[in-house]
Amino acid sequence: MTDPDTHFLELIEKVLAPRPGKSSSRIGMESLLRWIQQLHGARRGLLISAAEAGEYKVWCSSGAEGRKVPDAASTIAHHAFEHGCDGETPMLFKDAHLDRRMRSPSEKEGVERAHWILVIPLGQQPHRTAIYLDSRYGDGSEIVESGAKQQMVLALIELMLVRDRWNSRVDSPASSNRLEKTTIEQPVGEPEQPKRPIEPRMVNQIGNFISHSPQLSKTIEELKKIAPTQISVLIEGESGTGKELLARAIHQTSGGGKFVVLHCGTINESLIEIELFGNEKGAFTDADQQRPGLIARASGGTLLLDAIDEASPALQSALLRVIESGTYRRVAGTEELVADLRFLACSSSERGDGGIRQELHHRLAGFEVHLPPLRDRPLDSLMIIDQYLTEEMVTPPQFGADAQALLLAHHWPGNGWDAIHLARRIGASGLSYIEGANMQELLGGSIRSSEAIPSGVKDVLGRAEREVILRALDGAGGNKSAACQALGISRRTLYRRMKKHGIPLKDHDGS
Repeated sequence: MTDPDTHFLELIEKVLAPRPGKSSSRIGMESLLRWIQQLHGARRGLLISAAEAGEYKVWCSSGAEGRKVPDAASTIAHHAFEHGCDGETPMLFKDAHLDRRMRSPSEKEGVERAHWILVIPLGQQPHRTAIYLDSRYGDGSEIVESGAKQQMVLALIELMLVRDRWNSRVDSPASSNRLEKTTIEQPVGEPEQPKRPIEPRMVNQIGNFISHSPQLSKTIEELKKIAPTQISVLIEGESGTGKELLARAIHQTSGGGKFVVLHCGTINESLIEIELFGNEKGAFTDADQQRPGLIARASGGTLLLDAIDEASPALQSALLRVIESGTYRRVAGTEELVADLRFLACSSSERGDGGIRQELHHRLAGFEVHLPPLRDRPLDSLMIIDQYLTEEMVTPPQFGADAQALLLAHHWPGNGWDAIHLARRIGASGLSYIEGANMQELLGGSIRSSEAIPSGVKDVLGRAEREVILRALDGAGGNKSAACQALGISRRTLYRRMKKHGIPLKDHDGS
């Protein structure tokens, strides 16, 4: 692109010139943002900061004709912003229109997406802040490298942000989506607009447990409410669905005490009471001192009963007794001790099935959670793999659209463990870009014949879309309204997609 050098000095003079009015810094930021937008040939430019509760503060924006971008906060690809802010240098995301992770909350079906996104992180800010550029044209190959003039412009923007925040503290202006809270009385004006969530997948989060699945949205919101209480929670699901991770997240959100785990299937039956309740000195040979049990160690915190469906009848009886009475005695002890802790439990059996005594089940299931397998929440597979690669690698590989489609259509028999193992194989492959054929090979398939993998991106995406629709219909028991809600599409769109992929309407005749 051509560097607008002839206007640079005029721009700097305009920005630095004193100007009356509180909006002078915003006008200066808009001028500088437009200069960077023009420098890189971007269709849109936004100056944004990450606020609380997964929201964005948009300082200023510039569209294709220099106009303000409407509803700008909902048009940002959260994945690009987060990863761009992780570094100290500008990060370019090519082929963003082929990457599902680059979708924005306001994105609508049939609307052309940005082909490339450039995130330029800004330092010296209390919140993650960056210049966000994108365009529907080109592939970003014409983006210029950061030069002295751009560094000067970025430094001026940072100074203006600092000044604007300082003025906000002093003057306390009425503003929506503010980053700073103050106790100064607000001037009378228009009521503040409710904040808009900017990242639809990240809302399903409690502690360190994150899911992109709409099936878990209501469950996680309920867990946030009961996490600070002493209500027991029973978590059910297949192996590898994240039961222990969710239990730790509940404890983390509760805000106190130790987190102790009892693996119920491995405890020796003759040592049950000693392990649970502890023992007094001299209780048995070699008991030369008093020893606390798991219940005492978890006092004021949480005891997780992992694999409770594998617990022996004796262990279940001991647990039932202490849960019912709220007290226990050490082995060879006479003092009644209070069991001041919360019980969480994990089970791999389906609801109402397995080896849990009915009485114990009722007492542990103060709130019952069923974690769907990864095949029923395919977006979580992308999240797990992406998170692992980001943590383990300096420069994680990029996935092509056909590779992502294969992940979305994969069955994941081992759930999260399968995803982690695949991520390790991806990291060990040394590839910087994963195509469909690469992914098929990494998944353990063969690419010897032409039928092993569809020939084009559209074929692979079509296969994944068909699989997702079928799973949504099965999960909803054939109810098309429920399937539409889970998929986030209209009933008309569902019918059109079913017809496109040859899915018979009569086989799914739910309302």
